[in-house]
Amino acid sequence: MERKAMTAVYSIAHFFVDMCCAFLMMRFVRGGESECFLFYNFCAFALQMPIGIILDKCGGGHRAAAAGCGLVFLSYFAAIGGLLSPAAICAGVGNALFHAGGGVYVLDKFSNSGALGVFVSPGAIGLYLGTVRGKGDGVSYIFPMLIMLFAAAFIFASPYIFRCDDKKGAAAENFFSFKMSAPLCTAAVLFFAVVVIRSLGGFALSFPWKITPAAAFAAVLVTAGGKALGGFASDFFGKERAAAASMLGAALLYLFSDNIICGLMAILLFNMSMPMTLRAAADIFRGGRGFSFGLLTFALFLGYVPVYTSKSGMQIGRETMTMLCMISAAMLLAGFALQRRTERSDDPCNN
Repeated sequence: MERKAMTAVYSIAHFFVDMCCAFLMMRFVRGGESECFLFYNFCAFALQMPIGIILDKCGGGHRAAAAGCGLVFLSYFAAIGGLLSPAAICAGVGNALFHAGGGVYVLDKFSNSGALGVFVSPGAIGLYLGTVRGKGDGVSYIFPMLIMLFAAAFIFASPYIFRCDDKKGAAAENFFSFKMSAPLCTAAVLFFAVVVIRSLGGFALSFPWKITPAAAFAAVLVTAGGKALGGFASDFFGKERAAAASMLGAALLYLFSDNIICGLMAILLFNMSMPMTLRAAADIFRGGRGFSFGLLTFALFLGYVPVYTSKSGMQIGRETMTMLCMISAAMLLAGFALQRRTERSDDPCNN
């Protein structure tokens, strides 16, 4: 019961952390120093890997998540003072600390993908609402500051409220002496590449119907829904079947994605791979939950870089997206097959 309660806390906090970070970037940084968005995204995504390694070794995921919320709160003071780059960096580091802390907890406490999907899905909605509200003047910046202050205090106290431990998983003791076989290393590379593709597709593909607030919000809802659904589908049908059905279905639907219904369904199916890849990477690296979580968030950052550096704004077409979905399906299935083969060879009953 404590695990479910803490997962709910982290999921709700995920919504608010991403919302408050997006609000800050849109309210204070937009139109300011252009490199601030690169600073923010680098810190928010790339830093999760070293933070995750520290958490694997030392534990303290709840404290890291609470500190992350606190840093987002403090970043507003820098933004108010006109220190845009420090504000973006502070918010990005805070975002990374929260995600790494929450991700490690869910990966440690659950062996399936359903809870992981629940944790990762609210961020997309928070990001969208924070972006929209940050561009307007109807909401004071005091509101997100108070939310982050409360979130920091509540998460810090959560081990005492829910009587849950804040220690690293037992398997983490052996992580830094863990030697990965060639098949598992190959599988990890394949999953990493799938996440890069998902990030690139999310940033670089545009839809002709996504021009109204209602349509844009619908796209965000199916993005979040796909991430949640992917975890449960993987648990219920098996990761191979869920991956094949979602990616090949998305590949077909992207061909007709100029139609809003087909486009929304394609987005939903395409995002179902997120909890699958996170769980698969965590299973490969065993006790390195934080490292595996951070490794794949670094892949998200790499998918963002080509779009940011493109002078004309990188765009890909429907046919290209269909091809990327098919490549992703092949890489996912190959990675799962390599994992399964390695598990069988390690099973003493098969020796």
